[in-house]
Amino acid sequence: MSAFCTGCGAQLAADGKFCTKCGAAVVDSNPPAAVVEAKQAAPTTPSAPPVSSFGKSRAILVAALVVGGAILAAVLIMIGPQAPSSPPKSSTAVAPPRAAPTATPPATMAAPPARPATTAIKASRWEGYTNTRYGVMIDYPADLFAIQPPPPDNAGRGFTAATAGARFHVYSHANAMNFSVEELQAEDVLDIGDAAAVKQNGADWYEVIATKDAENIVRRVVLSEGLAMVHRLEIAYPKTAAAAFEPVVARMVKSFRVDPAIPEKAAANVAGSPAPPQAEKSATKPPEAKQPEAKQPEASRPAWQRFDSITLGMRIPGYSGKAGVSAEVPANWTKSDMPETNVIGFQGPEATGDDVLHVLFRAERRGAKATLASEAKIIKTRLSEGADNYRLLSERTTQIALRPAIVFSVQFAGSDSPDLLREDVAIIDAGQVFYFATFGAPQARYAAASHVFTHVLETIGFAE
Repeated sequence: MSAFCTGCGAQLAADGKFCTKCGAAVVDSNPPAAVVEAKQAAPTTPSAPPVSSFGKSRAILVAALVVGGAILAAVLIMIGPQAPSSPPKSSTAVAPPRAAPTATPPATMAAPPARPATTAIKASRWEGYTNTRYGVMIDYPADLFAIQPPPPDNAGRGFTAATAGARFHVYSHANAMNFSVEELQAEDVLDIGDAAAVKQNGADWYEVIATKDAENIVRRVVLSEGLAMVHRLEIAYPKTAAAAFEPVVARMVKSFRVDPAIPEKAAANVAGSPAPPQAEKSATKPPEAKQPEAKQPEASRPAWQRFDSITLGMRIPGYSGKAGVSAEVPANWTKSDMPETNVIGFQGPEATGDDVLHVLFRAERRGAKATLASEAKIIKTRLSEGADNYRLLSERTTQIALRPAIVFSVQFAGSDSPDLLREDVAIIDAGQVFYFATFGAPQARYAAASHVFTHVLETIGFAE
């Protein structure tokens, strides 16, 4: 029987060592019969091409990899659903879950935008303020409120707490219209505009606690000298800082008082001249008594008379609202005859013509678009155009009876006057009415007589 190649099955040469078709070595050209029978019995795969020993090894390797991959995939599929198990206990201990925002303690939460001012409230250094002209006194936290420059009439003082958004002022004025405590309180409620304001009053005092816009407002008013003088305290602070301000306000209101025994008050009222601003002193220091020689003799002190324009018949043409002015003028001055119903004048007895001292009050209804600035501009325009031969000497913005005002000083420049006339003009914004107060004197007498106009403005009051 011929020998066949065990690799490819080709017939071998009788003495060949290698298969001439596939190159496989001939191991045994005469195998045992059992081996030949087994080989003949093994099924053949017609679709599988014959391969070399190298090709067969590569096929076995690929098959092993495929089988291994299938096994690995099966293992992964079996353990896959258990992969997202909970984190180990060590991870939870190191980084616990973040708490909800509402669980954060209030002490660690950032302050709301509307309340930064509360952090600036410090009321540990209390000082006393005394207005030496009227004897008004109050304690206030000097580390919170800064004192402002005094007004020209020295009738009070303003204080501001810029970082905390608060302010307060004390101010005194005459009860020009002889209003009762209830009437004054009702006027304050209307002025603030809070119908739900809390009101309290007594025989010579009242209090209003109200809100306006974003502020709480406290007004404490004390009347003295038989209700003839009105002394006001007003404190305004943000509603958002009420909790921090309320104890401060309570202490300030409790300390607000009037001491009629202060010497400067009596002397200033009688002489008609305000105490100089530098005379104000802390309430913790005793007031300094004025030297006897500095006081005027009783007989030489001027006396004053109070007038009421409504009683004297002053009227504004075409205006049905309540309007009137009251002030003190020298007792020996007489009322002038004026053709206009909205003008009242007084003149001194010293002389006639250009040498006379005089005071005029004029009331005008406020125009639809009129402002204090526009009224002042009218006067300055006339002066710049040479009207009435007057020229502007000075101008200042101030407050008169807690109302915004502008005061001008002008001088007559006409060559036909034997003595140049000097005039001071105050424009006062009183809401629906503008008041114009004018004082005139010859230049030579102006310095000695100008205190008259100062006293008039310090004692002025309005009916609105």
